Amino acid sequence: MKELNIDQTLNLVSCEARELEQSSRYGGLFGIAFVTEGEGVLSCDDDSWHYEEQAIFLLSPGHPIHFQSFYRTNLLTIFFDPFRIAGAADPLNSFTGMFRAVRDLFSVPSFLRQKELRSETDRLAVTHLVRLIETELSQLQDNSRELVANSVALLVNLVKRNLPETRPEPTAQYSEETDRVLNDVRRMVEHSDHLTIQEVAAAMKMSQYNLNKLVIKGTGETLKAIISRYRAEQSKAMPRTFS
Repeated sequence: MKELNIDQTLNLVSCEARELEQSSRYGGLFGIAFVTEGEGVLSCDDDSWHYEEQAIFLLSPGHPIHFQSFYRTNLLTIFFDPFRIAGAADPLNSFTGMFRAVRDLFSVPSFLRQKELRSETDRLAVTHLVRLIETELSQLQDNSRELVANSVALLVNLVKRNLPETRPEPTAQYSEETDRVLNDVRRMVEHSDHLTIQEVAAAMKMSQYNLNKLVIKGTGETLKAIISRYRAEQSKAMPRTFS
């Protein structure tokens, strides 16, 4: 695990996912994690997300994470003190602009995937900045702290400006297997007001883990999110009755 603290403001950690998961040192901080190597499933609370190289996750205090790596996963994670985020409007604070951007980032849902970055140029820039920071952590020089701090500020603002205001409806064509699963899920939602992931998995004779993994890789959404969306669509389609 390679670590660098800058002015008690930024904590940068380069390590294997398992090391970060088992460490309690940063549990009370907000963090942006960049996957530099690996693939797997990240679980938090009752939900999970498929990830691969260049994925980005936002980590919040009080929400422990668990990595199920398909092969070795390495991360660069930038942690931010919540008190600095809360005081982001204070013009006397250094990094004020960056912490305002961090505050805006964490006003969206807790997790963000790399493919939500809309600009290809920005995606490449983020990748190169992450590599630059990791290089500086490996061989600290006289100007490393300033270079890393400026790179972090740019990273945060690149991620922030690429966030869509709302999640667009998926337009890509799904695979035949994904379409089959989604159609089955939609039919189940239409016939049950309280459908659970356990019931869906049992009906399809699959484990919950494998089913969720298939859906995430096929659509970019969790099964839980898809069930909620289908249920909302069904509610809108139902005719209203007036007494």
